[in-house]
Amino acid sequence: MQIIARILLFLLLLPFMPAQAQVEESNQILITNVRIFDGVNEELLHGQVLVDKNLISAVSAEPISAPGATVIDGGGRVLTPGFIDAHTHMSLIAPFDELENEYTAIYVGAAAGQMAENMLMRGFTSVRDAGGASIGVQRAIDDGWFKGPRVFSSGAFITQTSGHLDMRDRTNPHSHVGGQHSHAESIGHFVAVDGDAEMLAAARQNFRAGATQLKLATNGGISAIYSPLDIDQFTDSELAAAAFVSESFGSYFMVHAYYDKAVSRAIEFGARSIEHGHLMTEKVVRQMSKEGVYLVVEALMSTSEAPPSFTADQQEKFELAKSGFAEMIELAKKHDLKIAFGSDVFLSQDAYALQAQEWVARSNLFSPVENLRHATSIGGELLALSGPRNRYREGPLGVIKPGAYADLLLIDGEPLSDITILADPDNNLRLIMKDGVIYKNSL
Repeated sequence: MQIIARILLFLLLLPFMPAQAQVEESNQILITNVRIFDGVNEELLHGQVLVDKNLISAVSAEPISAPGATVIDGGGRVLTPGFIDAHTHMSLIAPFDELENEYTAIYVGAAAGQMAENMLMRGFTSVRDAGGASIGVQRAIDDGWFKGPRVFSSGAFITQTSGHLDMRDRTNPHSHVGGQHSHAESIGHFVAVDGDAEMLAAARQNFRAGATQLKLATNGGISAIYSPLDIDQFTDSELAAAAFVSESFGSYFMVHAYYDKAVSRAIEFGARSIEHGHLMTEKVVRQMSKEGVYLVVEALMSTSEAPPSFTADQQEKFELAKSGFAEMIELAKKHDLKIAFGSDVFLSQDAYALQAQEWVARSNLFSPVENLRHATSIGGELLALSGPRNRYREGPLGVIKPGAYADLLLIDGEPLSDITILADPDNNLRLIMKDGVIYKNSL
């Protein structure tokens, strides 16, 4: 009874007790004293940026009133949008024969999760995965299991028998002719299709699993073991099937291609993004320009030496593609192609660690502002082509403006004078924010 009496007395006196100040954690972050590269304009705006939850709510050269906001003084540094790597392979963690025979799905997922966090800490707040078992990584990041960029996954790389990324052992023929099911195919690295029905099924399955766009190969591949570089992949009806599915899901498809015919056929069937393209002639580059097709350039892998693990055949294909790269870049610049930033590093931990060196490899090909646009606003345009399959539709990516996602980087040094400083993210990226959340602040 005494306990009940005390509770009643407390309730009677509650209205007369002094009010306690309510402390609420602010959802706003005000970044002051920064020089803003908005993703487009070379001229920097010296001003402030207000982040409200996960979006940018204000950008101004004048002081922004935001009572209660957490204030970060940028110290006059350059603020840019988070970077976008439009060509990664987060789950292709080893050579293809090892992916087929050595690694379980759990191992691949765990390794890819670490690669994802590493990419974010290099300033890549969004990536487009260009084929491989990355849909699970995409979902796990969004569900908060580990840190990583926004992932636009293509799902299983779509190829043909004896095409690029057909990872089956030489002794294992196609299942239609007595072979065993491929392990790498079963966990989602690739799918080999032969015929319209198989293409329809593979493309639909990728979207069903959560892909944002499709990735096809219309030429062979350098890193492929059993695929000549010069083969034209897929019949017209197979390409038409992929195009139909992409359009029906409101998205698009990209293609791995090197030669004129492979690129031109893909464009005719609606491809919106060409990966590589090293051996194209001016005629097809002009076609790309006319149709507004994006070119994703991976300079590091196109100018370095072949990996020592490559076979003689792989090295020969590597040198052949490399021989056309410089001319392709000049043609792309001449015809003002929309160029996006890609790294295309995979196969080992050491290779993934080279991602930021892409800035160095591009430094002699494009001006600093061009390189920054490739990795911000142009990359954002490319990601947006996935339409309703894009899971991030609250605002644009790759730009700093009101309503855009709060993916922001604060940089020590002058990237618009020397883009190579971005190759040292540990020292030169002082603030990394993705979706309004700060993942690094070393100010």
